[in-house]
Amino acid sequence: MINLFFKSGSKPIYYGWWIVVASAIGMSSGPSQFAFGSLGIFMIPLNEEFGWSRSEISLALTFFTFSLACTIPFIGVLVDRFGSRLILFPSIAMFAVLLAAVPSFVEHLWLFWLLFFLIGVFGSGANALPYLRCLSSWFDRRRGLAIGIAMGGSGMGFVYVPPTIQYFIAEYGWRAGYFFLAFVVAFVGLPAVWFLIRNSPSSDESLIEIEFPDLVRSKPEKERINLFNLLKRPLLWVLFSIFFLLSFCLYGLLPHLFPMMRDLGMETTDAALVQATLGVSIVVSRILVGFLMDRYFAPYVAALCFAFAAIGVALLSTGVSDFSVLIAVILIGFSMGAEMDMLAFLTSRYFGIKSFGQVYGLLFISFLTGTSLGPFCYGLAYDFLNSYSWVLLANSSLVLMCGIATIFLPRYPNLTKTT
Repeated sequence: MINLFFKSGSKPIYYGWWIVVASAIGMSSGPSQFAFGSLGIFMIPLNEEFGWSRSEISLALTFFTFSLACTIPFIGVLVDRFGSRLILFPSIAMFAVLLAAVPSFVEHLWLFWLLFFLIGVFGSGANALPYLRCLSSWFDRRRGLAIGIAMGGSGMGFVYVPPTIQYFIAEYGWRAGYFFLAFVVAFVGLPAVWFLIRNSPSSDESLIEIEFPDLVRSKPEKERINLFNLLKRPLLWVLFSIFFLLSFCLYGLLPHLFPMMRDLGMETTDAALVQATLGVSIVVSRILVGFLMDRYFAPYVAALCFAFAAIGVALLSTGVSDFSVLIAVILIGFSMGAEMDMLAFLTSRYFGIKSFGQVYGLLFISFLTGTSLGPFCYGLAYDFLNSYSWVLLANSSLVLMCGIATIFLPRYPNLTKTT
């Protein structure tokens, strides 16, 4: 049993906010940031050393996300049954080992693909799902803000990784970059989870209800939604389609942003700063969107964010440079930040806490499927057309369609009556 409060002067601090801190630290060094988000920085050095094309290198992310998509539903069930902490710790440890294995053993393309496949399998429990399940158990009234702050912290991985990795590559070679990532996971992410993450609060309800309304105090849900009944719900498939298209268009772009900037003639440091700017936009967006979701109907907030992204992707398709590039990536980052917040928030509001792991796991498959196909398709477009313009223009239209679709999502149900 854990004490729900830490003292700060005369006022106690609700322990849930320490869960937010630990989640932000853990997610900032998760597979999405360190395996997926960093690959674009390594793309040119890998091409120069091994002669692999951009589509071949991007295919590693397809293997990564495919294995993650196959594993994540089981992770959701395990988290619902055993809690987040028991799943997070071994997954983070394995992720650190596999990151260190990339520079240690990779000499052939098939081995590079295999290691990314294994990161998807064994690192799946280090992704956002366990953290978000835990946060949803600790917060109700300020759930959107808590998720937004934690996901904003996770976005910090997209901020500091590009310039830091570029420094290591420039000074010591690409292998040093991967060793640095493994070090951060093992000696920053892992301790944060071990010392701070707790699955759920204690049952001292009287004090909590009076002074700490953040904690979940609504009538308990009757039971977890049956999988067969869940799959028959049209809403699940609407959300599945929206998150698939968004991840395909936006996260497919992410690994190619750095080489795209280099194609425009930018220096490596400037290109890394552009990608870091995207990360800053993601951080700001996740906190702001989390704040807004607690006050306004979340799908309307999402529609606005996705419209910004459509404009940003369209700007990139014109081959803009300099200040216009920064405007474009800020608009895109605003939507990328909103997407994962929305996935977690809408899962909890439409389907409930008891079914969170199961539903989030299914919806995360849509996100991962789009993420697995997107980078490879961007790479193919470049290999065949020697340009990203047409794929960017097409994807701008798809993102706009997703924004329109979210406007028509239904109101939240009364989950205390849902079975």
